[in-house]
Order: sequence, then structure tokens, then C-alpha cells
Amino acid sequence: MASVGFQFKHFYIEHSQCAMKVGTDSIMLGSWIVPQASKNILDIGTGSGLLALMLAQKTAEDCNILGIDIDSNAVLQAQINAKNSPWEPRLTFVHLPLQTLRQHSALAQKFDLIMCNPPYFAENHKTNQQNAAKQNMPRIQARQVSALTHTELLQQVDFHLAQSGSFYCVLPSDTSNAFIEKALKQGLFLQHQIQVRSTEGAKIIRQMMKFSRYSTQAQCDNLVIYTQPKQYSQQYIELCKAYYLRF
Repeated sequence: MASVGFQFKHFYIEHSQCAMKVGTDSIMLGSWIVPQASKNILDIGTGSGLLALMLAQKTAEDCNILGIDIDSNAVLQAQINAKNSPWEPRLTFVHLPLQTLRQHSALAQKFDLIMCNPPYFAENHKTNQQNAAKQNMPRIQARQVSALTHTELLQQVDFHLAQSGSFYCVLPSDTSNAFIEKALKQGLFLQHQIQVRSTEGAKIIRQMMKFSRYSTQAQCDNLVIYTQPKQYSQQYIELCKAYYLRF
């Protein structure tokens, strides 16, 4: 079978068996995350392992990264991607729901950094029935909150995040405000957000967000992806230049 994936500067992501392919959201998020001196990182819903490998590229050799996912095929693919990367010894991928992570003593710990490109959409039962008939349940679980609601996600982040740790995620703009309010109820405060537009003057389509346990005035910045169709902005190039081949 021919390889289906995405070539980055220092690693290759095969994603043929993953419900969600390599996309702009994860590339932006992984490029934006600042790991500081993190020693332990958790990637929730790791899929192909993209975010985990991106963080492996910019962390020290003593930083270990755990990626978990409920899609067994995706986990196998992430393991292959790790094996073919320069950082295999620091990467662990496990087929595991986030809700049961705390039950696994060999894996559960307090993480310095937690990251997630979480499900976006509310459950759509009619569409789900149609997709289920097409054996497309992994994609449903990756896109909708049926297997991991935002409340559940934030409760688990609260449990697993170190006191001084940071949590990063990306969401559509129309769900981000509700997510920020739910995070606040868990004692997770918005520290920094990036409002993403496809082009200058267009509506905000994504919010990249950083949370911590400490209340402060949140910093808000803006990012425009394109100056015109298929032409990336200089701002986007600067953000992602450590990863894209053509940057």
C-alpha cells in the first residue's frame, strides 16, 4: 500500500489509518505551544501522533511524551511514526480512554504540559447513524463530543495537570467561550489565546488557548493564515517555519 502522509522538516507523519488527517489546526497548535522545561507531556487524542512528535522536536532529551487515543488503528500508526522519528525513546502511545488513565499506575502522573485538539461538535444522531453504517465511527468520535465531552476533558485535565502546569487546546470560535467558562469552573484560567482568521478581515474561525491554575489577565493575539488563496501570511510562516518543509 502506498504511503499516505505528510513530510515535515524532521519527521514524517503517516496518517492513512487515522480518522483525522494532518491538518492546519494541529500544526498551528503544535507550533504555538511553548513547552518551557516540561519533563512530562500528555497528548490527549493523539491520533497519528502529530502533536507529540512536534513537541518532541522542541523539548529536551529528558522530556517524555505520552499520547493516548481510543482509536487502536491510530495508536498503531502513531507508534510507527514514532519509530521512524529521531525521538522514539521519548514517545509512548497507548490505546486508552482519557477517563481511565488515572487507573493505570504505570502511566498516570502529574503532567507539566497537557495538549489536546479535542472533538468540536455536539452529537448529531442522524448523521451518526448514517456514518455508522459506513463504519466511520472513529471519525465521529474524533469530531464529536460523544466519547469525550468538554466537561469530562477539563475534569481529567484538572486531575492530571501539575500545579504549575499548562494546558493547550484549539477550538472553533463559536465553542471557545463556553469552553473557557467550563475551564474556570475547574480552576483552570485562560492565560493566552490566539484568534485565528483565514484571511485579514475575515471572521475568527479558531481559538488557540493556553490555561493554567493561576488567575491573570489573559493575553489575546491574532493570527491570519493566508494573505490570498494558497499563499501563507508571513505571520503564519514565522509561527510554523520549524516544521513545514517549504518554510
